Amino acid sequence: MGSGVVVFNWRWSRPELNLSEQAELQQLENGLAATNLTSGCDRTSWNYDEAGEFRVSSLKEIISTHNRVRPSRVFEWNNWVPKKVAIVAWRAEMERLPTKCALSNRNIALQNRICPLCGNYEETSNHLFVACHFAQIIWQYIADWCKIPPIIAFEFKDLMELHGSGPGSRKKEKSITCYSSSSHLVHLENKK
Repeated sequence: MGSGVVVFNWRWSRPELNLSEQAELQQLENGLAATNLTSGCDRTSWNYDEAGEFRVSSLKEIISTHNRVRPSRVFEWNNWVPKKVAIVAWRAEMERLPTKCALSNRNIALQNRICPLCGNYEETSNHLFVACHFAQIIWQYIADWCKIPPIIAFEFKDLMELHGSGPGSRKKEKSITCYSSSSHLVHLENKK
C-alpha cells in the first residue's frame, strides 16, 4: 500500500469466473487503478458546462440538440381512467412493462419467455393485451357488454385508438376507453 499500488483481495461466492466475468473484473480493476483519490471535501463536476457546475439550461441544451426524434403518436390521457391504469396503458404502448421478454432482454434470469396465460407465444405487451387468445376472449366480453361491434386489434396502439373508430358522442368514447382499459387490466391481473 505504501507504493501507491492498490491490491484487491476478492472473496467470491463462486470459486471460478468465466471468461467474460474475468474480462469485466479486469476492466473494473483497471478503472479503479486509474482513479486518483485525494483527501479533502468531495466535489461534483458537470462536464457539459465550462464552469463545471450543473445548470438546468445546459441540460436543456444537450437534450434539445440530441433529441430530435418525436414520438409517432402522442398518448391520449383519459381523466375517467384511474391513473395507475392509464400509466400501465402508457407503458404497454411503449413496450415498457416488465413482461417476460422485457425482463429477459435486461438479463434477468427466467425459466422461459412464454406467456403463462396461453403457453404458446412469448410474453410481450402486444401479446398480453392483443394477440393472446385469453385477451381476445376478454375483448369480446367487453364489446358485448358495451354493445359495440367486436374489438379487432393487431397491435396495442389499435386498442388505444378504439374509442375514435365508432359512432357516438365524445362522452361515449371516453367511457368505452375507460371501461375497456380498466377491465382488461383487472382481468389479466386476476389471472396471474
